[in-house]
Formats: sequence, structure tokens, C-alpha cells
Amino acid sequence: MSSSKRHLIRRNNTWYARLAIPKDVKFKFQNRREFIKSLRTSDLSTAIVRANLLIADWKNNISIARGNPSAIETLAIKLKNDNSQSSERINDDTGMSDKDYYAEEVADNLDEENQKRFYDLYTGRVGTPFSYYVEEFVKFSYINPKTAQDARQTVKLFESKCLTLETVSQKKVIEWVETERRSRGTIVKAKGYLNKYWKYLQDREIVKRDVYPFINIELPKSLKSKVSHLPYSDDEVNLIIQQIKSKNDSQLLALSEIAMYTGARISEICSLVKTDIIDVEGVQCFNIRVSKTKSGIRQVPIHPSIKSLVQKLVGESVDDFLISGIKTKGDYKRRADVVGKRFGRIVRNDCNLPKSKVFHSFRNTVATKLESAGIPENIAADIIGHDKDTMTYGLYSGGTSIKQRYEAIKKISYHL
Repeated sequence: MSSSKRHLIRRNNTWYARLAIPKDVKFKFQNRREFIKSLRTSDLSTAIVRANLLIADWKNNISIARGNPSAIETLAIKLKNDNSQSSERINDDTGMSDKDYYAEEVADNLDEENQKRFYDLYTGRVGTPFSYYVEEFVKFSYINPKTAQDARQTVKLFESKCLTLETVSQKKVIEWVETERRSRGTIVKAKGYLNKYWKYLQDREIVKRDVYPFINIELPKSLKSKVSHLPYSDDEVNLIIQQIKSKNDSQLLALSEIAMYTGARISEICSLVKTDIIDVEGVQCFNIRVSKTKSGIRQVPIHPSIKSLVQKLVGESVDDFLISGIKTKGDYKRRADVVGKRFGRIVRNDCNLPKSKVFHSFRNTVATKLESAGIPENIAADIIGHDKDTMTYGLYSGGTSIKQRYEAIKKISYHL
């Protein structure tokens, strides 16, 4: 049976939804074996749509019965913010609404501690910590681990200015912005994370849909501008390479030399595996499949100066990665963080280069060298992985040929 029909049964030409109740919580549902309800339709497609909503609700009830704090708090907040007819119909004898009765039924199935937490949130006696849903938000919203961590930290930092979801307002956001001393670019990015988190909560009816505290906030002119990344001079590249060699850091040396002749991001290079070295139209290329942007997914010809290096890396790899043996305590996607920190220490401490010179500066360097060699911008964009803004090249073109890119790549040279 297909997964979409797994919770469906048919009786007398009518579809029913059903879900088994786990043994550990049966006693909280009058020892019933399953939830079952008519979907009032003989049409399978309609039944699947209606069943999905019921199944989600039943699973949430099972989670609440098990005392899952997240499920309990989510339901309490949703009920508190519910402005439907069920919250407006009042029983004249008791003064309770249909919503109040439902909340009471939920609370009766909870132990004393969770029952108090449920009522605290449902009645508004206490607030929900601003960062309470950050982990599920990050898991839902981001794949790149570094971006996920930036979003997580931003949400938790904002919590120091605004403790609960219930106290968030544009006034609070303005107060936070006015006390910031970080760069304008950093605050713009932080505001983007916070707005996305808020929309995530709105979509799940955890916060009100008609409140938008993170938009239309003007940033003060006192915020400092972000330091722009500048290209390396050949002398600076030579200094960096010599310092890396003096530390016998073969991983960092390979990473830097590949970046020098491709302009690839550090995360793109660290994600390359042996099978990403491919032949396209007779030209050996890096097949970059992992990138932060759609235009970053590309094939970059291998420069003659690093062909022997690439062959050596493929032959010596012990873990399928092109740059092998990078140890990380976290997910393999954090490999770039490990070597990125080593590179940063060399550039800053050993080479004494300014903050405008970072690993990303190799992208600026390659772009500068391609421009100096007279390479058309559309070819350079396809090599480096930039969007093309023009209608003709950006929207309609299928991209430049590998041979065009290879001829351009060969123009890159360094006086080392």
C-alpha cells in the first residue's frame, strides 16, 4: 500500500481515516485501540487531503499524552491565539467557550507539572521564551550548517533583548537595533533571520498573523559599514603560500592553490569528492555540486598549474573527499569551518594582513585577474559562480561552453 493510503480504509464506498494508538498511552484515550473517523467522501484524492489533517492532529494528541513539552506548549499557544467561532461561543451557565472546554479536556490528560505549564501558557500567565522553537525552525529552514548556526545564534541573542514571544513588538526591535554596534550588513542579515523565524511561527499559528515586528525597520546611520573583501596582490598570495608551507599544512596548501585558480568558495572546495573530477568535452573539470547559490552549481576547468596537484589528491584520498583527512567534531559539512579557521589564523597572525583580506578574497583575486586579461564578464561569472543580471545572458542563455571557460582559466597567472 502506498504511504498516502496507509491510514485509509474503505467501508460501503466511503473512506475512513484511522491511526493506531500506541500501547503506552492507550489508558489516556479510554483504552481505545485506534482513532477512526469517516472522511465523508468516496473520492480517494479528497480522502487523502482530509486524512492528512486528521492524522497530524491525532499524532499531536499522542505526543501531548506522552508529555512532550513542545507539543503541549505549541497547542496551548495555538489555542490562546485562536479567534475562531469556537472561542466566541460562550455557555451561559458556565461562562466557558468551546475552546475552554477543549483546553480542559487536553489538560485532564496531563500530569500536574505539564498541566500547570499548559494553563500558564493558555491563559497568558507566563510567556513563551523567544528562542523556544529555534531548533525546529533551524532544522526546517536550513541545510547549510554554518547558516543554521548563524540563524540559531541570532535568535538566541535577540532573546536577551526580548525574553518572550508575547512581548515582541516593533518598539522592542527598534530598541535592539539602536543598541547594536555591529556592522550594518550584519544587522541586515540578523533582521532577515529573525523575520524568517517570526514567519515560521506565524505559519504554525504560534504568534499572531497580523503582527510584523521585523519589517519596515529603518537602520540608524551610526551603524558602521561592513568591511569589503579585497583581492590579494601576488606578493600577498606568495606570503600566504610560504607561511602555509612552513607549517607543513598540506590540506590548507591544496585548498588555497585550488582557490587561486578557480575562485571557488571554501565550502565548495571542501565538499568536492574524487568523483567530482570529471571530463567534459575533453577538458578535465571540477564538478561543483554543493554551493550556497543556484549559479554556484557549475563545472570549472582545472588550470594546468594544478592538474598534477589534483591527480595527487585523487590518488591519496582515504575518505573519498578530494582534500582528504579533514577532521571535524560535527557534521561533514563543517569541514570548511575547520580549515577556514586555520587559514584565518595564518592570514591574520603570521601574514599580518588586514581584515579585508580573507579566504573569500581569492574569489576577488580570480575575478580581478580575469578582468585584467580581458575575459568577458559572462564567462567570468560562469567560472566563479555569479548570477548574470542581464536579461539575455541571465534569463535565456544556457551558459558558456567548457572550452570558453578553459581558455579563460588559462589566463590566470601569478608571479610567485
